[in-house]
Amino acid sequence: MKKGGWMDAVQAAAMATDDALIELLLFSLEDRPYAIRIDRVERVVAMAAVVPMPGAPPVVAGVINLGGRFLPVLDVRARLGLAVHAPRLTDGLVIVRLQSRSVALWVDHVDGTISRAPDDLVPVEKVVAAGGYFDAVTALPDGPLFIHDVDRFLSLAEEQALDAALARGVGEHGTGA
Repeated sequence: MKKGGWMDAVQAAAMATDDALIELLLFSLEDRPYAIRIDRVERVVAMAAVVPMPGAPPVVAGVINLGGRFLPVLDVRARLGLAVHAPRLTDGLVIVRLQSRSVALWVDHVDGTISRAPDDLVPVEKVVAAGGYFDAVTALPDGPLFIHDVDRFLSLAEEQALDAALARGVGEHGTGA
């Protein structure tokens, strides 16, 4: 490479990354659209048997066994203050990676994926005073699309209570449930 050629390549790669589209997984709750950055999604599965977890935070609906992995099921409806209901066969589970663990997010329906340019995502704090569990907002033809920040879903106290509930489950049953 000519002198400076590698630096030009690095800069071009950085610019390409900046211009890259952001992939989002769309899901709905009460017919309202929400999204998660797809790079945090491990997979999407149909609703499974959710076993209650005594001592877990209220936002934790229970735990599922997914191919030998015991994953906490987080009730997105409860977190957002929506009416909660018993699991339905039409509900879905979005398996996502948090900083400390993988969890299943319980949603009404998974609707597909969309791509957005980074400039199309507005930091949620610019739209609402308290961003809560979201990190950005973008526009859909029917209105705003709030994008969840999965790492904000559980508070530190909820993470600690979940760790304790999981430890009790493993100690009592040897299964994690």
